[in-house]
Amino acid sequence: MIMKNAAAIFFLWLIFAGTHIIGSSIPVRTFLIRRLSKLGYKGLYALVAVATFIPLCYFFFTHKHAGYLLYTSGNLINLLAQFLMLGSIIVLLQGFVTANPMTTMVELSGRVVRSGQGIQRLTRHPQNFAFALFGLAHLLANPYVGDWIFFGGFIVYGTVSAVHQDRRQLATGSEQLKQFLADTSAIPWGAIISGKQRLALDEYNPPALVAAIVIFILLKLWHPMLFGGFAG
Repeated sequence: MIMKNAAAIFFLWLIFAGTHIIGSSIPVRTFLIRRLSKLGYKGLYALVAVATFIPLCYFFFTHKHAGYLLYTSGNLINLLAQFLMLGSIIVLLQGFVTANPMTTMVELSGRVVRSGQGIQRLTRHPQNFAFALFGLAHLLANPYVGDWIFFGGFIVYGTVSAVHQDRRQLATGSEQLKQFLADTSAIPWGAIISGKQRLALDEYNPPALVAAIVIFILLKLWHPMLFGGFAG
């Protein structure tokens, strides 16, 4: 009985992730675009994502710390979690302000992006990487089975969806997009370590960096009131 709520969180993650992955598979995506247009498909896809993600989050927040306690998190773990969370916000905002040929916004606009810039030199999936860092940070600080399932889901889904998107783009993407895939890496630091890319900190957006630090400080202060936990 103690694991029932943790199992429910896992089930809700499967629904969200499953509809997301299946809905963006080549056969389903092609069929729906033919029937609804690309914009209509994107709208339906977003509606399904919202309709499955909100119940997942609602159930978790009304059943936090479900299941067994795995360990007791100390000050060092909490400090590491905060550094990871800061990194998550920085990566996420840099991803938002850097045009990426794999995003919906660029796809719908028809804009051509031929090479990686800024955060894309680190990973071509900055949003996925940010979600994974978010999940890892909160997983470390919340050592219950239900919390690990919920926050661990961000790590698993961020990884699986990145691989899924890469495979679809390799099969159906333009030559420019395939070149973008060849020049960058899904694995963080992979393209830099292999010598295909450089870090290029000069290409990072300074206002987005400042905004990330401000957001982190505000979240750190308001976290106990909004979500519980600590602010220290």
